[in-house]
Amino acid sequence: MKIQHTLAVIGLSAVMGLSALAPVSAQDTVKLTLGHVAPPQTTYHQAAERFADNLKELSGGTMTVEIIPGGALGSPPEMWVQTRTNSLDIHLIDIGAIIMMKEGAPFLVTWAPFLFKDQAQFHRFLDSDKFKEMMADVQEKTGVVYAGFVGDRPPRAVSTKSTPVKTPADLKGLKIRTPGHPFIIQAFESWGATATPLKASELVLALKTGLVDGQDNGVIDFVGAGYYEDQANYTPIDYLRSGVGVFFSPQAWANLSEEQQGWVLEAASKAGEDGKAIYEQQMKDAYAKLEELGVTVAEPDRDAFMEAVSGMISGLDGKAWPAGLYDELHNM
Repeated sequence: MKIQHTLAVIGLSAVMGLSALAPVSAQDTVKLTLGHVAPPQTTYHQAAERFADNLKELSGGTMTVEIIPGGALGSPPEMWVQTRTNSLDIHLIDIGAIIMMKEGAPFLVTWAPFLFKDQAQFHRFLDSDKFKEMMADVQEKTGVVYAGFVGDRPPRAVSTKSTPVKTPADLKGLKIRTPGHPFIIQAFESWGATATPLKASELVLALKTGLVDGQDNGVIDFVGAGYYEDQANYTPIDYLRSGVGVFFSPQAWANLSEEQQGWVLEAASKAGEDGKAIYEQQMKDAYAKLEELGVTVAEPDRDAFMEAVSGMISGLDGKAWPAGLYDELHNM
């Protein structure tokens, strides 16, 4: 964070010694750096821009955010380390990705397939006392501050180059790009696919060269990032639902005055609320674009996909997350 004090030069060395220990005042100009892993055309980046614009407006221009997208600052685990050690001010990422810090382990449950039936249920979780309790525990142990939800992510689905997918049997033998999360890998392997973990920045080339037969992403990002150019089929399995949050480093947060912290929280809240309507429209527009592009949208047998991972979920209960937590959230 770069803070330009308006104090006189007199006593500068003493002031500098104190400034690292005390919150800045609302008159200071604060520049924050925000990093995220996704390309600029994605819902991640749009959420980051909404948050930055809101914060600048609420602060009267005294707080600005420099957004560095595309994993330019490193991988998600690397950016968590940077945030935790105060070398990155803000990490914008899928809220469930807090599991990349060991203290976030209870959030592993949010990566379990079919946990939430729809996006409204995911929002009920974010608004619940259970979520607040889980997040407060992580903050207490790490110092990283969750400043709020800033946008929905489209539910995760699957696309392929030449094989329409309606049931798990249709995925048998196909190489599907996934994130590196073990639950996603395990889910696709339960469906018969060969899960192929790749970075988002590597995906376009992997599709063009045939390194993978398909990929796992939501429809908005599928269209926005141009994955449709090498994929003829799209299947909305909708097996994972999530959203994006902003997380502050301990020092970046502590250096803000109470008023500035309030602006941050309000900026995040407004980004999230405005994002809900934007998300709904983007979902409609994305599916309309698929029709325009001639991409075939298959109706999946979700019961078959759910049944194929039921053993995986029951096997993880009480091991990967506290016993009964999946059912508690699934029935919320």
